[in-house]
Amino acid sequence: MFYFLITLHCVIGTAAALVAKRRGLNFRLWLGLGWLGGTLALIAAFLVPVQDGDS
Repeated sequence: MFYFLITLHCVIGTAAALVAKRRGLNFRLWLGLGWLGGTLALIAAFLVPVQDGDS
C-alpha cells in the first residue's frame, strides 16, 4: 500500500508539472515542486496565471 501511495503522489506531481508547462511555466521547477507537494502543487499549477510567451 505504501508503494502505491508514493507512486500516486509522484504521478500527481508529474501531472502538476505538465499543467504548469502548458501554462507557460518552467517544467523542471514544477516537477520538483510536484514531487514534493503532490496534490497541493497540482492545485497551485491550476491557480497560477497563464504566462504569455512575449517576455
